Amino acid sequence: MLPEDGKEKEATFRLWNPSEFDILSGAAQKIGELRQNPADDVWKEQVDFKVTRGQCWHVVFAPDESYFAWISAPRKLLLVPWDRERNCIASQLPSTLKESRVDGGIVGGPRLRETITLTCQYPFLCVNFGISNKTVKQPTRTSWTRYDFANVNVVATGHTNGRIRIWNLETGAFLTELISHRAAIRDLAFAPDGSLRLISASLDKTLKGWDLHEDGNMFKTFIAHKEEALWCTWSPNSKLLASTGNEKTVFVWGMDNYKLIRTLEGHSHNVVSCSFSPDGAVLATASWDTQVILWDPYLGVILYTLYHVHPPPSLIYASGANSAWVRGVSYSKNGMNVVTVSDDHLIRFWNLMGDVDPEGIAGEDEDPLSCIYSPSGRCVAVGTDKFKVTFYSAPVEIPRLTHLARMAVRKVVLTQHVDELEIPNSLKSYLKYKVWV
Repeated sequence: MLPEDGKEKEATFRLWNPSEFDILSGAAQKIGELRQNPADDVWKEQVDFKVTRGQCWHVVFAPDESYFAWISAPRKLLLVPWDRERNCIASQLPSTLKESRVDGGIVGGPRLRETITLTCQYPFLCVNFGISNKTVKQPTRTSWTRYDFANVNVVATGHTNGRIRIWNLETGAFLTELISHRAAIRDLAFAPDGSLRLISASLDKTLKGWDLHEDGNMFKTFIAHKEEALWCTWSPNSKLLASTGNEKTVFVWGMDNYKLIRTLEGHSHNVVSCSFSPDGAVLATASWDTQVILWDPYLGVILYTLYHVHPPPSLIYASGANSAWVRGVSYSKNGMNVVTVSDDHLIRFWNLMGDVDPEGIAGEDEDPLSCIYSPSGRCVAVGTDKFKVTFYSAPVEIPRLTHLARMAVRKVVLTQHVDELEIPNSLKSYLKYKVWV
């Protein structure tokens, strides 16, 4: 319920001044939060949460960090302006800062970006941003299309009724609806190349591909999951897609021919989240078995394992109910750090190039269900089961030149082609991430 002036209550947001924090300290620290408006209390909503089956409230930044998407209530999603330069919510800056340059524009005056509210009869389960890349050559159209998405940035939302809605990012206007899934949508992922190819993961055990440049035409149904599909993510070069679900297997798809190319087996419980490294050479998968496994997605081999319980639990304990289910994982932009959230209420920042023990931050009383690095890598957002989002400054790490060189090479050289390079074997092992430092 909104006030008479139609604006959101200020109590929805917890204000903070980014200048109050020592961003150069190198340590992760809490810098702010978004908390649900009391008028939108989820427990007052008549929603059948059973259809969500292991619900996970997604948190996501726009690729250019212009907005942050927040499912603030079952039937309400807020697109909150984000200030990439100051690493905070743009609308929450002190008035003295609102006239300064923010993210390439002027915050004060007519160009002030307002929070956009999206509402729907069916509850939101997931959201993602689609940013069209005008440099990507689109196929010549042979038929008339209703929408020209080449000049429109969009937001896609997944709902409990199995439908996907497409919205205009700038205005919040509803554009179209994609219909094919027979159960709730659990995840949505746009191709990073700006082609506006959208992949959806559903509880009907399938993934589906949609082409927004063809009015959202469904071009492929991906069938491999034996249980509900929960997560999907593209590799940075848009050549691979990884998908996970309520099962122990991770599926890797080739996105040139849309065929299954590899299955990754190593977890002993459901795999509920995954994230590619910035160079696409490593895939991190989070599981309820208390572990995050780092894979080579091209060879299907395990490179490293991040244990959330020490000593590592027995198979019986890991494959059953435990207090350390890992719920989410996200790779940082520098390729050195991974953040995870688990049922022990700890947000862990792992330095893959340094100490084995992660930097842990005690979370709130609410259960953390998802986490994501901002595209710039300066901030981490953590979502909970009560619609709250907490923001943390990411640890400041200075990458080694050797690591930067490795990422530059691996962006263009696949694992199977590393052996063809005329370099020492020690460098080949380093490029394959068999050696991390």
